[in-house]
Amino acid sequence: MTRWPLAAALLATIALLPSASGAVTKVACVGASTTSGDGSTAGHHFPDELGRALGAAFQVKNFGVSGTTMLRKGDDPYWPHLPPALAFTPDIAVFWFGGNDAKAQNWTTHKDEFVGDYEDMLHMFQALATHPRLFLFKSMVIHDVEGIPKTVLEMQVLPKIDQIAADTHATVINYHDAFIGHPEYFPDGVHPNNAGTVAIGKFAADIITAALAAPSADAGIGSPTSVDAATSPIGDAAAEASAPADAGGSASSGTGGASGTGGASAAGAGAGGSSGSGSGTTSPPPGSSASSSGGCSLAVSATRGSSAWLIMTIAMVFIALRRPRRRG
Repeated sequence: MTRWPLAAALLATIALLPSASGAVTKVACVGASTTSGDGSTAGHHFPDELGRALGAAFQVKNFGVSGTTMLRKGDDPYWPHLPPALAFTPDIAVFWFGGNDAKAQNWTTHKDEFVGDYEDMLHMFQALATHPRLFLFKSMVIHDVEGIPKTVLEMQVLPKIDQIAADTHATVINYHDAFIGHPEYFPDGVHPNNAGTVAIGKFAADIITAALAAPSADAGIGSPTSVDAATSPIGDAAAEASAPADAGGSASSGTGGASGTGGASAAGAGAGGSSGSGSGTTSPPPGSSASSSGGCSLAVSATRGSSAWLIMTIAMVFIALRRPRRRG
């Protein structure tokens, strides 16, 4: 008589367990106007399209702030806006800086500080408990625009980004080489339109998933990857982006991240106590789960493993309870 109430209790326990499919890999997009969404409409900014391309197993959040520089002493440094992105404790962090840094008022005086400032920010992310994988965009302009000299960006800023990636074992997303021949995506010469963000989102997602799937000796801080981001093609993204983006599939957006100091050290973060905001997105449509070896935090992996073990154990107990007792 007591077997069925017990079985019901076990089934209720199973229902309350977190689903392994509910565990997501968190992706923080950190950058300036091309990240925050200038040039594209709400719900179709680059982080939105990256989330769609990666699929439902990833949560992508937009921490972009228009007009900002990586340089601490730039005319509008990103550093005061950094705490929310750190507090998000991502498993993956995507950085997109360089255009505003190349402006004369920033680069002429502070170019020798660019590598140190960039690597300081990356080290702050690598020090998080999640030890996120890092991805660095190589910026691009079609022509001199908004005070960004094309030659300075290409000849001076981009080589330093390659150096920074090598120093920190980050993966380069060579957006410059992949999109410099697609002016149709950039009406103003620098900010992608909706079709452009679709193509860029898929391009970046392909590099990220390939890097996560690549074997590495150490999945922790700064683990190297065998992905050749410099030669990764756009693939089918250009064809897909030629059609207007489906507004019905846009992700919900809101303010990004937690405010204030978060759990990260504010040392060296300029006015680190101030809060920043950006449009936050969670990729809504279900999609195929991309390989994430080395990308998810250990806590996520442990949760999945322990939940599966507990479910199997409860199922075995339930089966045992259903067996008819032998009568002596």
